[in-house]
Amino acid sequence: MSLGGIKLVDLKPAEGMELPAAINFQIFIFEAPAEKIPSPKEFFLGLIRKPLHFADYNAFEANDFLAGFGRNEMWDEIAARLARAGARNAGTNRLIVFDDRGDDVIFTTLGVEQSVFYTTGDGKLAGASLGGGQLAWRIKARPIPRLRGASEVEIQPVFRRQVDNTIVRLLGREKRDEIVFDFAGFELTMSSGDFVLLGPSQYKEDDITLSSLFFTSRGNFAFPKPRQNEKGEEIPGKPVYTLQKDVPLVRFFLIACTRVGD
Repeated sequence: MSLGGIKLVDLKPAEGMELPAAINFQIFIFEAPAEKIPSPKEFFLGLIRKPLHFADYNAFEANDFLAGFGRNEMWDEIAARLARAGARNAGTNRLIVFDDRGDDVIFTTLGVEQSVFYTTGDGKLAGASLGGGQLAWRIKARPIPRLRGASEVEIQPVFRRQVDNTIVRLLGREKRDEIVFDFAGFELTMSSGDFVLLGPSQYKEDDITLSSLFFTSRGNFAFPKPRQNEKGEEIPGKPVYTLQKDVPLVRFFLIACTRVGD
């Protein structure tokens, strides 16, 4: 089973990238129409939470974040669920981590300043004004010396605001102001063939929360429509597609480990 031609068994590091102690990831972004997803939790059935060590699980849950761990052999069922919901592949990123400082996988840019609300680690409601920056998942990874082929991985949601500084630009450097939502982060051990699925525990339209920023969007979407004859009877064969605009979408992220260098 594959989704858009994607099979975890086919995921391989780029040619010529044989570097020592490098950990390879591929990150897939899927979007599906919200009307096709009555409960996002259904996508996580069969995935396990035990390998995930949360910075604060109560805060993770309170912010409507959901995560599940799976192995290569579980991908077919996850792909089937996404396909039934009409999900499309909205982006694929290849990431090679050489140290534990962290690399960011950027998936959207926020232009207009907007307020967002979230629950902190101590259970309090907090808010921030975000805009002029990017949302990303920060992935840190390092090999585990005592366990061949395994790595310790940390995943955190991040907002990066680009700071405009003339002197910094003249020096050819970048200066960023960022917010790391560390209370919604977690760690786990990953080997080649392991993956983590991230998504919302529930869909809330027009809700200004951390979960809505990371897991919802709106955009044009092509819906399949069965072919019909003059009598309105369905004709076998490939469906035709109709494009609808400004469709509410639910976003899922699949982070797959494809190689751990020793």
